[in-house]
Amino acid sequence: MQYQKIWENLILPKDYQVERKMSSGPVIFFVITGSVRVRINRAEIHSVFSHEMFMTQTDSLYEIALLEQTHLLVCDVPMEAWFAEQKWIEELVPENGDVSDGFFKLTIKKLIIRFLSLMELYIREGIQSAHFYDLKRKELFFLLFSCYQKQHLNRFMNCVLSKDVQFKKFVVSNYLAVKNVQELAKLANYSTSGFIKKFQKCFKDSPYNWMQKQKAKQISIEINQGIKSLQEIANEYKFSSYQHFSVFCKAKLGATPTTFFKKNRN
Repeated sequence: MQYQKIWENLILPKDYQVERKMSSGPVIFFVITGSVRVRINRAEIHSVFSHEMFMTQTDSLYEIALLEQTHLLVCDVPMEAWFAEQKWIEELVPENGDVSDGFFKLTIKKLIIRFLSLMELYIREGIQSAHFYDLKRKELFFLLFSCYQKQHLNRFMNCVLSKDVQFKKFVVSNYLAVKNVQELAKLANYSTSGFIKKFQKCFKDSPYNWMQKQKAKQISIEINQGIKSLQEIANEYKFSSYQHFSVFCKAKLGATPTTFFKKNRN
């Protein structure tokens, strides 16, 4: 993870334009000075002025044009970055589950302006630590939840409030990094029972069965590629022994690792 991917400090000339498809996740744009025109999906157009901020929607096309020389601070806030804030996120979702959509900008509060001034200084001074900039992003989240009313954050952060989308992306991104359902639930900041209930709603399967199927699918790909040894694959997927790995493959893939490899090679 490169720190530049988390925070950017930009001073851009008038008439500068950029077109970007937000496929990797949301981004927050802070207009420190100047003004910009934002066009979304080649349709709706909005203006954002000094000391205002907006967050992009995932999988939308943004065309940003500078109306004058403009100073921007940009923070990458992908879905997985919000997972530690699960409890706060859930508090923003109305009881009826309806989440406002569409473009929404916020005035940057004084406390956040001071925070952003320090961020600009850190970047200009050449601090290069991914861990440090990730911590500063978490600090930003804390300030957002502390400084703004829920009804405003609800509209500002609408793209991360769809809990089913957020939950699915979290599971797909993290299931290989844990040993069991309990660890995944803890990582998602859920109780085990609450996690299982949510998982079954989203995936129409139990977490254990789904994780086993996905694990088997990935292992079959690894074996077929023939790049890693079978022992390396067993270690990578955290099997306690090669025998345990062999039993898993026989149950899920229909053959031992060696037999499965030879069969697919033939």
